[in-house]
Amino acid sequence: MPKRFLVIGLVSIFVSGLYSQRDIPFSTEEYFGGGIGYTPTFLQLNIAEVFPFDPLGSSGTDTGLLGSQGLNFDPEDITSLGNILVIHGAEGFGNISGNWRIGAYVGLGSKSITNVDTTSNLQTDLKVTLMTGNASLEYVIPLFSNLEIAAGSLFGLSRAIIQFAKKIDIPSWDDQFIFNNINQNNYSVSLSGTFFTFQPYVAVKLQFLDRAGLRMSAGYNVGTLPANQWTLNDFGEIQASSVSNFNAPAVRVMLYLGI
Repeated sequence: MPKRFLVIGLVSIFVSGLYSQRDIPFSTEEYFGGGIGYTPTFLQLNIAEVFPFDPLGSSGTDTGLLGSQGLNFDPEDITSLGNILVIHGAEGFGNISGNWRIGAYVGLGSKSITNVDTTSNLQTDLKVTLMTGNASLEYVIPLFSNLEIAAGSLFGLSRAIIQFAKKIDIPSWDDQFIFNNINQNNYSVSLSGTFFTFQPYVAVKLQFLDRAGLRMSAGYNVGTLPANQWTLNDFGEIQASSVSNFNAPAVRVMLYLGI
């Protein structure tokens, strides 16, 4: 009889030892931790469609950012902006209670094109920049000791900036203050607008080291800059400017340090 109990005890210890080496699910008790790291966001956004004007205006027409003069870019130039905007940013997260987690994300991304007329040596530059700052709230579902999934959302403010400049030589200080003669060879124009963004997502977090891991999320960015909300040179709102949509699928990849 004692031998039978001894055998059962040894088998129980052996089985429990095997399972202790496996990645078993977390318990339902509260757990705490957090991390911070570099997080690029890949936004599938058709950049040419966010312009509140016709970017292909040309001389003799009334379309374009600068009235009859327009931007004088070719369609191929605008197409070269592509439909993927990479936002380089930083993200942090931390558990607060139970399976709830909060975090923050800030990032900045830009695309630009340049056209040089070799005959007149006139250089035309166009740059689109998107800055964003968001808080996040998500619910975590642990699967194993080093793997979890989460569902949540980013919400915050974003700012879009469109910059346009022409120069035929080294610009002088006086060239930047000629308001009544837009045909000067050296000048710059800046449009900007701030709007609310909301990005629901699903994330997967894999911790491959004690204090490091990889986190990937896929979601959909929702953001609209209403009509007449674009600002010219940070001075005043532009009337009759159209609506600009920043709705697009988004993928974030985070290499984090933490627990």
